[in-house]
Order: sequence, then structure tokens, then C-alpha cells
Amino acid sequence: MKTVLLKGVEIKIGSRVRYVNDTDLYVTVKGVIKPELGQVYTVRDINDLGGFLLKEIRNTTFEWYSPSGELDYIAEPGFANWRFEPGMPALKLERKKSKTKSKPQVKETVDVPVRELERELEPA
Repeated sequence: MKTVLLKGVEIKIGSRVRYVNDTDLYVTVKGVIKPELGQVYTVRDINDLGGFLLKEIRNTTFEWYSPSGELDYIAEPGFANWRFEPGMPALKLERKKSKTKSKPQVKETVDVPVRELERELEPA
């Protein structure tokens, strides 16, 4: 299985990563769907250059040419791993709201011995 070490964390297919650097991303290539800065994505594949293909973004294949004009390869555009950091989805904490309001129950007990109570009730 392909893996990449990213800021000390092993990233593999299925790992979650946060997109943190969009500087000059595919500025000369039109038609590439790009990730949104700050969002968390799932790694779908890792290409031969160590770049990430993301589960949430699917691009069509492009023809990639060398500076001399020769066709290098045909592939879906990946995103360099240095543009990401290990990411985890935001946790959503849900509180269950009760439909009925409960009132605190208070139990009062008076511990008075029965004989003392009887004496208080005797006529003087």
C-alpha cells in the first residue's frame, strides 16, 4: 500500500487530510477542480509523485507535457502532499434535549421519636 509521511504522520489511502496551501495551484491549467482551503478530505489514492487524489474531488484525465513539448503522461491531476496537513473531521457534539422538564425531587423527613411527639401532644 502506498503511504506518505506528512508532518510525522503516516498518510495512506483512506486517511483524512486538511488542505492548507493553495499557492499557485494549477494556475496555468484550466478545468481542474481544486480543493477548498481549510477543508478536510479523504485520500483516495497516492500518485507516483506522492501527490494525493481525493475521494471528494474527481477530475478528468489531462495530458501532461514536458517543457520540450513531448507528451509525458496522461493522468488525473493530483495535489502535492506538502499542501496538506494531517486532518481529522470536526467533532459534532449533540446534546439530547428532554421534551419534559424534570423538577428536582426533595424528600423531607423528620426524625422525631414517637414518645417525644406523644409528650408534646399531652394536655398540660
